[in-house]
Amino acid sequence: MNIKVKGGQVLSGEIFPSGNKNSAVALLPATILFDKEITLENVPDILDMDKLVAIMKKLGSKIVWDKKGKKMSIDNGKIRFEDLDSEDLGNIKGTSLLWGPLLARFGRVTFNNLPGGCTLGFRTLDPQYQAFRDLGVKVIDKNSGVSMDASEASGREIWLTEMSPTTTENILMLATGLTGTTKIVGAASEPHVQDLCNFLSSAGVKIFGIGSNIVTIEPVKYLQPVKYKISSDHMEITTFLAFAAANGGKVKIHDVQQNFIRPMEYVFSKFGINLKYEKDTVILNNSRVIIDAEERRGNLTVRAQPWPFLPVDTLPVFIPLALAAEKGQVIFHNWMYDAGLFWTSELIKMGANIIIADPHRVIVNAGQKLHGATLEAPYIIRAVVAMVITAMISGDETIILNADALYRGHPNFSENLKKLGARIEEV
Repeated sequence: MNIKVKGGQVLSGEIFPSGNKNSAVALLPATILFDKEITLENVPDILDMDKLVAIMKKLGSKIVWDKKGKKMSIDNGKIRFEDLDSEDLGNIKGTSLLWGPLLARFGRVTFNNLPGGCTLGFRTLDPQYQAFRDLGVKVIDKNSGVSMDASEASGREIWLTEMSPTTTENILMLATGLTGTTKIVGAASEPHVQDLCNFLSSAGVKIFGIGSNIVTIEPVKYLQPVKYKISSDHMEITTFLAFAAANGGKVKIHDVQQNFIRPMEYVFSKFGINLKYEKDTVILNNSRVIIDAEERRGNLTVRAQPWPFLPVDTLPVFIPLALAAEKGQVIFHNWMYDAGLFWTSELIKMGANIIIADPHRVIVNAGQKLHGATLEAPYIIRAVVAMVITAMISGDETIILNADALYRGHPNFSENLKKLGARIEEV
């Protein structure tokens, strides 16, 4: 799919965000832990969920997905163990979140191929393997695949080697099926990790330390079937705020948990963008982008860090804000992925002054007049979003080729933007 975007746009309107993408791709595998029907609400209609549903159905899940009503019913009463290969797994990293619940229910896992994902550079699976091994799981890493045996695993205290959301979520799910208490030191605390904790808690699992970096899980003999509403996607909320901020527009976004927006709210403030709240609605009004440089350095540094700081996946949407300013310089630092910012070279085609300093940092110089161009999209969700925002603040029409990654994280992306007055077309 290609996208055609008109330049010189100012957006305004109201948005109701979709359910958290990262929560959904963890909660669907988590239903494997249950032998009775589970209902998920506010389910985002995204490609990653389509792929996970297909895998679950192969394993024997009965799934009814009302996409219009954003509701999904999952019955895993007759789910069975199956080996999974590359055709099943698809190109999404989230399929590794099947490991924890499969181990909890069946005591074993066989993946004949390893999960894929965005083209962000090398992402090691070692923190997950180590965490499983620390709980007594036998892990055989075959390079092209992996097999695991949890027959001798039990609850105990483990220290994660990386504050990884995926590792934390897998251990949370596995711990529900182990004997004894599991204590995770160095746990990730992102909103989607909290969503999973709250889901399991509602089913009867005793979880202490939700939202912190030390989490304790006390399993129960029987999980109660539940109906659970997925929280709004804080990354999608950030995305639409960035669209409005970059071009001086107005936007109201409903169903917002302010605590999940605070890290991004701080970064917006460093670009002169101030947010207001009315109950569960966040409001952005006609702000003008100004880079608030650090006094001693003369520039601004935007650095992604583990929660409760700026999530790495939201970093790209702030790059167009730097380009929209009249003057100033911003250093963007992606500590996690060694190819997470290489796509910014495409923006140079539009006249952007961007210097790739090293695999993890780029320097963006404001004040350049941007023009339309034909861009090649990477397979990185928020990078493609950043390209669309940049196209809207340019003076001409831009075509973004192979923009399919958008629909891995943003349901009805173009339609939502059109509600705000955007001139955008899928071609």
